[in-house]
Amino acid sequence: MTISPPGLNAPIDDRRGLGGCIPLFKIAGAAAEAGKSLDEVAEIAERFNNQMATLAVTAKTATHPQTGQYIAELADDEMEIGMGQHGEGGGGQFKMLSADETAENMVTKLVNAIDLKEGDQTMLIVNGSGATTFMEMFVVYRGARKVLESKGIQVATSRVEEMLTVQETGGFQMFLAKLDDELTGYALATSDAPYWVTR
Repeated sequence: MTISPPGLNAPIDDRRGLGGCIPLFKIAGAAAEAGKSLDEVAEIAERFNNQMATLAVTAKTATHPQTGQYIAELADDEMEIGMGQHGEGGGGQFKMLSADETAENMVTKLVNAIDLKEGDQTMLIVNGSGATTFMEMFVVYRGARKVLESKGIQVATSRVEEMLTVQETGGFQMFLAKLDDELTGYALATSDAPYWVTR
């Protein structure tokens, strides 16, 4: 029997968390800081978790910390979309796409996964995987934002940075979450956590 890797079409309990854990912690922490009870914080975190999705893309896989060898192989003209945090097999290998083509491919999959509609608010994050420059990440972010705007989806809050990386991986993770007014408030709430500073 062949078992497909967890992906956006898998039941939510079987999906890979990737960088989505970090905004989840931020939302839960802001709710707690606002004085919500433990049960209320759990409900808010669960609601956010059920409305988010992340995809990873790589053009150069991680290296093993002991041997320095690549964990997986990709040709110079190939990329993979949908792998796990450490390069576990994902949605398949493709010929290299441009930044805008990659952004459109990923946004389309993420929008469908969380059923974003015209008029919805979203959180958009591009998280570097370890060996991707900020310039490259911002180019992808620009492409993703254009696709969302073309669909009438509002980016209520966004981030482009390295929050969760893997040794020497050339790629990034794209994260989208559907927000309501309450979740947006928690996302924008003041924070001085090392990887989530909001003033």
